[in-house]
Amino acid sequence: MSQDLLSLLDRFAEIGATPGGGVRRLTGSDEDGAARRLFAEIAEARGARLHVDPVGNMFATFPTAPDSDATVLAGSHLDSQPTGGRFDGALGVLSALVAASEIHAEGGPAAHNLTVVNWTNEEGARFQPSLTGSSVFTGKYDAGFALGLSDRLGTTMGEALARIGYLGEAPFPLRPVRNLELHVEQGGHLEATDVQIGAVTASWGVRKLTLSFVGEPSHTGPTAMHQRRDAMRAAAWAITEFHRLMEAEAQHVELHWSAAKIVAEPDSPNVVASRVTVYFEMRNPAQQICTAVGDRFLAAIRPHVEAMGIGIETFTDEARPGTSLDPVGVAMTLEACAELGVRAVPMMTITGHDALALAAMMPSNLVFVPSVNGLSHNEAELTHPEDLANGCAVVKALLQRMISEQG
Repeated sequence: MSQDLLSLLDRFAEIGATPGGGVRRLTGSDEDGAARRLFAEIAEARGARLHVDPVGNMFATFPTAPDSDATVLAGSHLDSQPTGGRFDGALGVLSALVAASEIHAEGGPAAHNLTVVNWTNEEGARFQPSLTGSSVFTGKYDAGFALGLSDRLGTTMGEALARIGYLGEAPFPLRPVRNLELHVEQGGHLEATDVQIGAVTASWGVRKLTLSFVGEPSHTGPTAMHQRRDAMRAAAWAITEFHRLMEAEAQHVELHWSAAKIVAEPDSPNVVASRVTVYFEMRNPAQQICTAVGDRFLAAIRPHVEAMGIGIETFTDEARPGTSLDPVGVAMTLEACAELGVRAVPMMTITGHDALALAAMMPSNLVFVPSVNGLSHNEAELTHPEDLANGCAVVKALLQRMISEQG
């Protein structure tokens, strides 16, 4: 099983490979299309039936219980960040594919089918918000909203998926009873504590605040300095103040924060920026703390920015409360790990995952394997082969249990 997984990871890592050893597979890109086609080809060759829903979510169902309309979902995503790692997302899809195909080939009684899933636009690198496909599946967003999301060049997600041939029509026909996702930790806790598996119990809350600083375009040369309404200057000041304020907040509460993306318009070196949009983010185990910290940041910067002649518009303000994952599945994970002889601990996740979105609809669980040096969204991301093998073994053990449950 482990050699099969490593071989598949190598094959998928060739699609969108970057010079630094990572991958670039943005949603709806040619590389995304190639990865989807390879996934479909392998899954069907191993006995799965493929279904694509209206937002491009891919479902490869192994008929382990052909007379049942129920299925257990397992998977993650094949899209990546612009400088993504080769395991982020792909490990969850491919470990589920390996485990599910083995279980199907081995046969035996089962109450449910097994469906391996590739969720569309988990990363949100090209189209925001992230977790798009899984959120449509649970009803948080409708398909029209998701397909209408556009990238910086004005291409919609619907247009991008149609171009690569993965814009489906019908909703997934089976009834999901459970969901399981394996993922690299994207942090250093497991490695630091010499633990092999993390059974995720819940997520941190997050506030994603996207602000547009609005000024006026003018020539960077002759325009008098006192006449300029420079949105870039205001945004730069606000980013610096954001970090200063967050450092002060972090003296009292556990806090992770970032200002990770900036979009300037009209995006010319010879024009004073008229609109600069900055993507701010604050994370804490308690959502109300994220909200309060964000409110204090807004109150602190607004007077100074307005005094510079710049307006502030809220482009998006998204609050994601912490999500609890299925406690029965957590206990099942710890039991399976004990039987396999691998060290496991319950833990929280700071990052967002499809498993968290799906928890609104069904019992859902998330399992972590270690990340070397905690690197994530980085071409140098690494998880050792023995940890990959452990994760796949745990996935198989859990799926065997989950498809045997009645109900």
